[in-house]
Amino acid sequence: LKYDLSFERFLNPSRQTMPDIDIDFMDYRRDEVVMYLREKYGKNRVSNIVTFQTIHAKQALRDIGRVYSYNDQYINILSKTLGESSSLREAYRFNKPFKDLVDSDPIFLEIVSLAAKIELLPRQRGMHAAGIILNDEPLELSLPIINDDASNYTSQYEMNYLQEEGFIKMDLLGLKNLSIIVQIVTLINSRYEEKIDPLNIPFDNPKTYELIRSGLTMGVFQLESEGMKKSIDIIKPNCFDDVVALLALFRPGPMDSIPLYGKRKQGLVKTTYLSKELEKILKPTYGIIVYQEQVSAIASEVAGFTPAEADNFRRAISKKDENILVSLKDNFIDGATKKGMEKKKAEDIYAHILKFANYGFNKSHSVAYGVISCQMAYLKAMYPMEFYACLLDVNDEKFFSYMDELKKRNINIIPPNVNLSFDHFIIKDNALVFPLMAIKRIDTNIVKAIINERKNGDFKDFYTFIERLYSYGLSEAQAYKLIDSGALDCLYHSRETLRGEIKSAFLLAKTKRRDDGQVILDLNDENMFGHHKMNEKEDNPLVNLEKEFDCLGMMLSGHPLEHQKERLDSIGVVLINEAKENGRYYTIAGLVRSKRIIKTKNGGNMAFITLFDQSGVAEIIVFQKLFDNISQLIINASKNTILLARVKKEERNNKTSFIAENIEKLEVD
Repeated sequence: LKYDLSFERFLNPSRQTMPDIDIDFMDYRRDEVVMYLREKYGKNRVSNIVTFQTIHAKQALRDIGRVYSYNDQYINILSKTLGESSSLREAYRFNKPFKDLVDSDPIFLEIVSLAAKIELLPRQRGMHAAGIILNDEPLELSLPIINDDASNYTSQYEMNYLQEEGFIKMDLLGLKNLSIIVQIVTLINSRYEEKIDPLNIPFDNPKTYELIRSGLTMGVFQLESEGMKKSIDIIKPNCFDDVVALLALFRPGPMDSIPLYGKRKQGLVKTTYLSKELEKILKPTYGIIVYQEQVSAIASEVAGFTPAEADNFRRAISKKDENILVSLKDNFIDGATKKGMEKKKAEDIYAHILKFANYGFNKSHSVAYGVISCQMAYLKAMYPMEFYACLLDVNDEKFFSYMDELKKRNINIIPPNVNLSFDHFIIKDNALVFPLMAIKRIDTNIVKAIINERKNGDFKDFYTFIERLYSYGLSEAQAYKLIDSGALDCLYHSRETLRGEIKSAFLLAKTKRRDDGQVILDLNDENMFGHHKMNEKEDNPLVNLEKEFDCLGMMLSGHPLEHQKERLDSIGVVLINEAKENGRYYTIAGLVRSKRIIKTKNGGNMAFITLFDQSGVAEIIVFQKLFDNISQLIINASKNTILLARVKKEERNNKTSFIAENIEKLEVD
């Protein structure tokens, strides 16, 4: 009622199809909802929905190869040449290398012919990720079912057939963002006296919309993509209704109306309406049909349709059913003229509806998602530390984008530290502490052991650290990674020195324990450690940073380019991670991580150079023409040489690559 939503979609007695009900729950608690339904209604009245995985092109080739014992080499060649083609027949028609290969040898033709016979046949059954059906009587009386060991039912009909048979399908979806909201609120409530109710987050706050307009929306539900950020910049939302409209408009088709919405909202273009009836309905969206509910409202207001008739009108308009549209137009115009409207104006309004109605979005859906978006934006604006601590997950593909945003907001990050870090991000002294779990090739059990062992007291020095973790299975390789990541900087100032002491430390730890793990020497015996003076070695900052990058995927303790920031900014250099997100042409700078020079078909050379900066890694492709001009630079470039590259971004097969247009060496002061 508060948001002027319509209930007629479900209360319409003349509705011809079953409703499709989607409900979002916290992802880690979704199974509880299914259990609740089974307990409440009975296990034999609640069912999951079967799905059938079919045999696709490459799988068909592999299956035929296995069953008929064809040489693996034949199957691999066919699969590689097939590429991303959706079917074998399509590949033979449109993929020339594949067609040439099949035509080149009868054995390839034989394999593909057999594979085509089984392609798209059902291969195995699975379970619909979210779908559930409920029934008012035991399901086995009306459906073929699968009964598992726990007496949980799964239908043997797939989703579409169930709906045809009259069963209501509900999607009980697990939404990670709901879980994150609860985690953030729980953390906030543990740190402050004033508590927040997770079911009543006061999101409708100026700070919420300030954060959204700032574009710092990484991690905010539905608002973090680059396209969405550009739309935010156009619309400049300053209230909840703007966010709801933005979510409805940000889809193919209606997206074209975003510039007009923004101009009308800001008063740059006058908002016009075809009639006073439309003004009443479309005023909140500046004269633009944004929601399906507005179509129904126009039908009721202009043509006098009943709520049920208006809902049918809305559905038919959105589906563009030509046969129904003719009769609907007559009914609409008749209704409008009976209410005193001129026929020409009624026809204009109908044409206007027809033009935009198929773009209309379910406002109920948009409002529900808008609430989640604004709740997250509010929490991020008011409690940024708690927000990031709960959001950051090193396995998230957007992790490095989040880290870039932290830098923009001047939020400090404490590198991993064996005396501070846990297996997740925590807040310490108004900074975020990097987790030990983020260090690559460190065993989960070792992370748990470090956290558990320091309950007996902080680690004081390198030798006692190794001795205390030795019985937990710490290996020399893992010790190297802890050093390289900076997690042991708290124990000694030089990483290279620590690397040189690893073998001695492990040898000592081994001699101090019997085979049963019992300590045979006093851990605190100063005489025992008195003769173990560190053999000092000089750190190479570039080597340390490179190893840190290998361990963490980023550099936290510094970067060789940081002292060149003003100079790089002046020539328009952007971070690699930023170059991957936006635009097409960039100048990037980074250290050489690897390079590969190969011969081209015509006997020339080209190169693949991997550069990395504080934000990420990029592979730069240097084609022959440019290679010939800068061959000595590429040949002489060693690991950690800093290069400045003008590049063009290319997107191919969902992979981003950079084509070099020019490369030069950056001389560091």
